[in-house]
Amino acid sequence: MFDLASLTTFIIAAFVVVIVPGITVSAIVSTALARGFKAGMLIELGAQIGRLSMVVLVAVALEAVTVAVTASFFWIKLIGAVYLAWIGWGYLSSRSSITLDKSRAEPTAWRQVVSGFFVLWSNPKAFLFFGAFLPQFVNPNYPAWPQVVILGLIEMGAALITDTAYIIIASRARHLLTGKLAQYVNKAAGVILIGAAVWLALQHQA
Repeated sequence: MFDLASLTTFIIAAFVVVIVPGITVSAIVSTALARGFKAGMLIELGAQIGRLSMVVLVAVALEAVTVAVTASFFWIKLIGAVYLAWIGWGYLSSRSSITLDKSRAEPTAWRQVVSGFFVLWSNPKAFLFFGAFLPQFVNPNYPAWPQVVILGLIEMGAALITDTAYIIIASRARHLLTGKLAQYVNKAAGVILIGAAVWLALQHQA
């Protein structure tokens, strides 16, 4: 179905795209810093579910879905930007401050997974990647939808590998956080997320 050269090119491109920190990585790293490895992986699980839903949509009705979602990009971007800014403000205001206190109540696993899904879908760039990039590697001599699904799963695998690496680094770094250092990391996490929110809000509709 795929020739070796095309598949190799796609795998390399997929890793290049996902390894560059963006909106989703910012949310994952901030969560792992604040709550540890498990919380970071729950956000990643939500993001992976979001990626899979995008792949399925592209595979089933690429052109129709692209038109529909493109028309909604303005509102999707604003909602996503507000959401990320709210999380970022939580860190800056210490509402969501990093702490190693195990007695403190944490968000439920379900809520964290949903947050990961929402963060992924609130980034128009993610859908544009699947909608515009995957079809370039589809072999016209074979049915398109299974090829899109396979390519999408490869991209999801690349994202899982790179995101997990970020989560491991961030979750291990949190154990070094005490006193003033924890406060500084809170501020850094807040700035990262608010910066990501501003970036998202300023993206032009494709």
